[in-house]
Amino acid sequence: MKTSVKWLRNYVDIPWDVRGLTQALTLAGLEVEGIEAVGAIPEGVVVAEILSRERHPNADRLSVCLVDAGAGEPLRVVCGAPNCDAGAKVPLATVGTVLGEGMKIGRTKLRGVESSGMLCSARELGLGADHSGLLHLPSAAPVGRPVAEVLGADTVVDWEVTPNRPDWLSHLGIAREIAAVSGRPESLRLPEIARVPVSGTAAAEVAAVRVEAPDLCPRYIARVIRGVRIGPSPEWMQSALRAVGLRPINNVVDVTNYVMMECGQPLHAFDYDRLAGHTIVVRRAREGEVITLLDGSERKLTSESLLIADAERGVALAGVMGGQNSEIGEGTTTVLLESAVFRPASIRATARALGVSTDSSYRFERGVGFDLCEFASARAAALIGELGGGELLGGAIDVCAAPYRPPVVRCRVRRACDLLGIEVSADDLAGFFTRLALPVVGKDADAVDVSVPSFRLDLEREADLIEEVARLYGLDNIPEVPATAQVGGPRSADTHYATEAARGQLLGLGLTEAMNYSLMGVKAAVAGTGVAESELVCLSNPISAEGACLRPSLLPGILQNLAHNIAHQTHDLALFEVGRAIVHAPGVPEERSQAAILLTGRPHPERFGGERAAVYDFYDMKGLLEGWLGARGVGTVECRPLSHPAFKAGQAAELVAGGVSVAQFGEVSAELTAGMRAVHPVFVALVELDRLMALPEPERRFAALPQFPSTARDISMVAPAALSHQAIVDGIRAAREPWVEVIELFDVFEDEKVLGKGRRSLAYSLTYRDRTRTLTDDEVNAAHERLKADLAKRLPVEYR
Repeated sequence: MKTSVKWLRNYVDIPWDVRGLTQALTLAGLEVEGIEAVGAIPEGVVVAEILSRERHPNADRLSVCLVDAGAGEPLRVVCGAPNCDAGAKVPLATVGTVLGEGMKIGRTKLRGVESSGMLCSARELGLGADHSGLLHLPSAAPVGRPVAEVLGADTVVDWEVTPNRPDWLSHLGIAREIAAVSGRPESLRLPEIARVPVSGTAAAEVAAVRVEAPDLCPRYIARVIRGVRIGPSPEWMQSALRAVGLRPINNVVDVTNYVMMECGQPLHAFDYDRLAGHTIVVRRAREGEVITLLDGSERKLTSESLLIADAERGVALAGVMGGQNSEIGEGTTTVLLESAVFRPASIRATARALGVSTDSSYRFERGVGFDLCEFASARAAALIGELGGGELLGGAIDVCAAPYRPPVVRCRVRRACDLLGIEVSADDLAGFFTRLALPVVGKDADAVDVSVPSFRLDLEREADLIEEVARLYGLDNIPEVPATAQVGGPRSADTHYATEAARGQLLGLGLTEAMNYSLMGVKAAVAGTGVAESELVCLSNPISAEGACLRPSLLPGILQNLAHNIAHQTHDLALFEVGRAIVHAPGVPEERSQAAILLTGRPHPERFGGERAAVYDFYDMKGLLEGWLGARGVGTVECRPLSHPAFKAGQAAELVAGGVSVAQFGEVSAELTAGMRAVHPVFVALVELDRLMALPEPERRFAALPQFPSTARDISMVAPAALSHQAIVDGIRAAREPWVEVIELFDVFEDEKVLGKGRRSLAYSLTYRDRTRTLTDDEVNAAHERLKADLAKRLPVEYR
């Protein structure tokens, strides 16, 4: 944000020189990017009046001017500028003057005509980039006086404004900060609204405004000025705009830019006669609707973009740039002036999507004060009437969805003292807030209540007010206090170590770790997670639509990793991520530790033959999870079928340990992988680490390898298709045969013609072993028959 020190002095008394000003505001939190001296015009450049202009006898594009430089005899000067008309007062670099880059002015002949000096443009004097013609000086400028005295030198300070302080994006906002930091709030002067002729006709009688998207445009104000004469703005306004890097265009457009830089409210002026139906409609753009902007670019819009339209077509991209079909031109006589409040997230999304960034969008993206809209409208309308000779129609068309109701934030004295480390009273706090133009609506010995004005969107809670006190008190004035260390709890109570142990175990399983941002877009956050938008924890002023809320699950992030890898022709993946997921719980947001695992493609692409062609399936994920839980010492783990929006129906399950679900996994649904061009099925597991780490960790016991051999027996049974594998395993374990060591399913057979409808055949291999001796065949056979008999009583199975 560039500010002219000369311009700032219109609104506040600055008690420091430029260096002192930048140091004072830097200590208050407003950093400086650069300082530039402008208007340092060389000696020898004086005010000259052009007495006459004649065509050069030997050049079509040159003119011979007689100028009065206050030295007695008029001087002859050859000039190539198109605006060197008689009567104009312009800068003259006299003979001997040294301009920029060491160019010394002397007497010379140009195409046979002697020239004594050079008439100058703004660029030749270092006052801006304009080189289209001579710099016209005020008509009251005395001939012969140094131009430096007439224009006055200026200094431009470029400030680094943080996104949470949009009120600093204006001269008035910086002036307010100067008044607060200097301790002289009474020195702040608001710009005056000039008195201009007001018509008896009301603006609402000749124009209409309809806001069809009040959620994106809570307030829209339109004023009408007729009888306007389009021409150049006065030199004082042009100089101010050039100082902050803006190019003067005409009196109406310059006024909108001047007021924006003055108070921070972007404005836009429409040619009233080019608006179909003399109507403004604020609506969402239609999908694929096209608009040609002022810069000549044609933009295709989506329904996410907010459009300013007339009765027939779009005339401006809301908060970003106007359209060519309604711009102010030389033939404009009636102006419809727009001053509005747009939702920052909407403007930010539109600007990013279209790749368009302007001074207006930069401010709207960060937030514009609700009440500033009306002041800026009145100020600009009065200036247009004053500088363009127009007549302001009575009143304004003010479409307001809901008035701004300033929140009241309480600042407790004791809390302020504790956070600041100094003793302050309620009167001290009220004094600081008054210096910052924050209305104090209540005060007692214990607390101060502040009504937050609309230009301070960053003040939401008590700590924000205390931070303001710290800025004005001076961080360097707060005494240093030695840090005190406190004894923490036991290592076992620190979740960091348990999380790191889980991360190490997943790495040990051959997985590659992924890391993703915690912020994401709303659509991505709810896709497949089973979380409603109302449960999301959203930012009040996000930087972009893609970072509008905190992730409710690690699922969207790891699917983004999948899409990125597939786009780079990597289809064999074994990834995991450990992080936090945050959703709204009753009362306060709930934060959970979660692990996400993704498998797709070939587990062994380095091998050959059938092993190389094998791809991950559902049971690879199940086995990986069971192996991980077994390595962590988790006891009995039960696998149950699961219905989850992220997974295909019938291809999802959950693992339950200690009565709680610790993992959900399955094949990702086609809706979530649509457009990724995945070659292989994708399997994802979501593990709740908090639940997993809360399970009691059994004491680790080590046993010698078995010295005695094992023996195996098979069971082949026919069972209802609805009877799950887990139920059969649980039934075998319920028999409590002490020698059963391993239970393995090795065959599943289904054929309605052979087995009947709704029936299937399952074959299990049971491993028997006694660690103290070698079992005999008779002992194993007897145990095996007991187990089969017990299983037949518990479950509806028939042995084959």
